[in-house]
Amino acid sequence: MFNKKDLFWVLLLFLVIAGCSHRYVPNASTFSLDYINEFSSTNSISLENAQTATEDILFATNMAHKFYGNLKAWTETAIAITQRELTKRGMQFTKNTSKKLKLSVTSAKGTFGFSAVRVEITLEAETSDGYVNTYIGDNRSPWTLYRAADGAVMRAVAQMLRDGKIVDYLTK
Repeated sequence: MFNKKDLFWVLLLFLVIAGCSHRYVPNASTFSLDYINEFSSTNSISLENAQTATEDILFATNMAHKFYGNLKAWTETAIAITQRELTKRGMQFTKNTSKKLKLSVTSAKGTFGFSAVRVEITLEAETSDGYVNTYIGDNRSPWTLYRAADGAVMRAVAQMLRDGKIVDYLTK
């Protein structure tokens, strides 16, 4: 028979070998936005989630731990950050407007390094007048994969809001 100490080690060995899986959706309120040039607009806009994939993807592994994310849900985080920042700049949000901004997180990849965890995401934005561009959010955290993911989404949105063509579209 196993005693309690032996049982503990057997269970710990099982967890190390079998691993764990984690599902994560970045948090829109973890960080304030990186610096962008100030602008304001009273225009109305519709923010749309253009990501059609609904399944979870494996975006990082650390030994036997697997980390999954849903790109549609990650896009919702990018939309929440975008809406928060555009609201601060006076914009209104409505579904029935000709001015639309379609967003889609198209990829996410996390890596574990010696002193930091890195997450890189790709965000695609498309305006209703046909402008399309891709933005890379790259963030490192000495603490957790989750903080790295939150920051990566924030940095991609900040990069998008620094794009002169996006700002012109939003303000004209």
